[in-house]
Amino acid sequence: MKVVRQIFSASRKGQGIVANIYSAAQALHREERKGLTLILAHANGFHKELWEPTLERVLFHQSKTWYINRAIALDSYNHGDSAVLNRSHVEGEDFSPWSENARDILSVISQLDDPQNIIGIGHSWGASSLLLAEIMSPRTFSALIITDPVLFSGSAKSAAGLAALTLKRRHQWSSAQEARQYFENHTFFRIWDKRVVDLHLKHGLEKEEASGLLTLKCRPANEAAVYLGSADDSPFTTQNLWKVACPVAFLTGEKSDQSPPAHIKAITKPMAECQHVVMDNMGHLLLLEDPDRTADWYIEFLDDFVSKPAVPTANL
Repeated sequence: MKVVRQIFSASRKGQGIVANIYSAAQALHREERKGLTLILAHANGFHKELWEPTLERVLFHQSKTWYINRAIALDSYNHGDSAVLNRSHVEGEDFSPWSENARDILSVISQLDDPQNIIGIGHSWGASSLLLAEIMSPRTFSALIITDPVLFSGSAKSAAGLAALTLKRRHQWSSAQEARQYFENHTFFRIWDKRVVDLHLKHGLEKEEASGLLTLKCRPANEAAVYLGSADDSPFTTQNLWKVACPVAFLTGEKSDQSPPAHIKAITKPMAECQHVVMDNMGHLLLLEDPDRTADWYIEFLDDFVSKPAVPTANL
């Protein structure tokens, strides 16, 4: 894959959104196929590079009807390289509304030179943010692939609990070897695909200047702020799914604690054009656990979607 790093303006003055723009090294007979732009939004606590194992499989799929013109993976403003860039803005942050992430996504799209045939693909918080962006600006996307989103209509009690646990989680290590040992042996990360773990170690950490320790680029306080920011925006998104104007495909894990199949079935009933596929034996982090299987389903959706009479043009 060819990768180009680009910094976009965020929706807030003085902040930036760091993105990796991926493309296949070669693409033959493009004129005979539909060119698509992917916008990739990651889960809370993670970063843009974790898409790479899944994305590589999609990029090099030999479809007769479509190709990926570019795939733009974003680091949310307080995550990954964007957090490093915006450190003075996000230091000490204790509340991060999901609408900020949605506005940043819309800001990035507004800066593209040819914003057509845009397919949004998101995971967890990123998936919910894409839905919120489409609600805020209908027909921005030609279609959305929503991977195990976080959508609820309840109180902020569970979010506060997650935030409290996050603040207690280890986030610093004395060496790369110590960090690797931690991630490879921790129950939470042990089920991840090895490629994803390697990418997290390579791109998710930075050396903190003050302590000299390897530290998560997304500090626990920033991750916790996102959980607390769900209190209004997750219920709002859930209650306004009927406003989503583009085709939407939900891919969720059979064992997901965030997107149980019955819950997704219930909340998506008002949606005009929606499909839901449950991936058996998978949990909430299916994208990180089995990138190849996830990619194969994305490919199947794109094959079916592009074969329809027309791909709607984004309305910006």
